[in-house]
Amino acid sequence: MSNEQTCHVSVRQKNDTSWYYVLTVDGEAGPQIGPYKTEQEAQAAGEKELADLDLSTDE
Repeated sequence: MSNEQTCHVSVRQKNDTSWYYVLTVDGEAGPQIGPYKTEQEAQAAGEKELADLDLSTDE
């Protein structure tokens, strides 16, 4: 059995043309965070939050 967490950032656009990210850790999605002006800004912010939480992304 492994204690390793699986983590990733999902980015999506909403109807208001803003971008949001969601962190998923061990299959459980967190809240949508945003808005951001671009997909790249949302992705970078999500990856930074994972780094700040000392979690790594699985790609």
